[in-house]
Amino acid sequence: MTTAVSIPIEETSRTAEARRTAREMALDLGMDESGAEHVALVATEVCTNLLKHAGGGQILLQTSAEEASGPPSLELLAMDQGPGMSNLESCLRDGYSTASSPGQGLGAIQRMSQQSDFYTLPGKGTVVLARWWAHRNGWKAPRPIRLGGVNVSKPGEEVCGDAWGAAWNGESLAIVVADGLGHGLDAKLASREAVRQFHENVALPPNALLTRIHQALRSTRGAAVAIAQIDANRGKVTYVGLGNICARIYANGEGRQNLVSLNGTAGHQCERIQEFSYPWPQNGLLVMHSDGLATGTALDSYPGLAARDPALIAAVLYRDFFRGRDDATVVVAKAG
Repeated sequence: MTTAVSIPIEETSRTAEARRTAREMALDLGMDESGAEHVALVATEVCTNLLKHAGGGQILLQTSAEEASGPPSLELLAMDQGPGMSNLESCLRDGYSTASSPGQGLGAIQRMSQQSDFYTLPGKGTVVLARWWAHRNGWKAPRPIRLGGVNVSKPGEEVCGDAWGAAWNGESLAIVVADGLGHGLDAKLASREAVRQFHENVALPPNALLTRIHQALRSTRGAAVAIAQIDANRGKVTYVGLGNICARIYANGEGRQNLVSLNGTAGHQCERIQEFSYPWPQNGLLVMHSDGLATGTALDSYPGLAARDPALIAAVLYRDFFRGRDDATVVVAKAG
């Protein structure tokens, strides 16, 4: 599960809100005062950049309560649709800044983050990712599949009716995306119950797991739910879905394979549940998203994006394909 806070950066006063929220989330995660101050400084830096270079944008702060590939983390994503950068490498040099800012450029974001990544296209904007962990002790070696996601509520809603989760079952990675019907608290309760059932029964085959979720959601509003199980060793993806969850597999960022979800609503309407199998390429990338993103969501027009961090990929797709009238979730899993 993730906890996410979205802050539109439209004027200078929102910078203080972003800084305060980032600091509080860092402390809640268990970071010390020094680490929390680094997070706050990065939040200030990216807000300053958004306002000065792009005329504004959006900050997304999200913490994960449980990660399929490591300990809980705090992510800051800054998104804009401004002029972008023609020379990212120059902008990443520590101290380089085309306008005065607290940290003096993107290089300072790299320096004050434990992990960072950037994507920009001239004329189409920039997305910045910064990531921290409260404790690096016990950090596990990276799994063969990396994960990232964005989970944002409908504008004006206090809670998100979408949810997603992921868990390893032996050498296979299972991912669930759930979109509770409607919006608000009732939708949230349905999607969270779907994710809870997923974690408690992840050892089941995907079709049996979705059947269990369908049965458990009968007392809720219901949800569109899809599950993907990636077995990288066997080069196989097993997929099962009910309702409007979109999923695509890419090879090297190209060659889309659309995955099939059947009509229905988990918890209410279900004529049948059927698994489908697809090849998982050596450099495979899977995108799953709720209908808060447009059906045309795709990587095709983003050169080099498939090579970036999965969370950064998810943020770019969210920024450019968000419908603006629904909760939105996009999850990216990629080999390596």
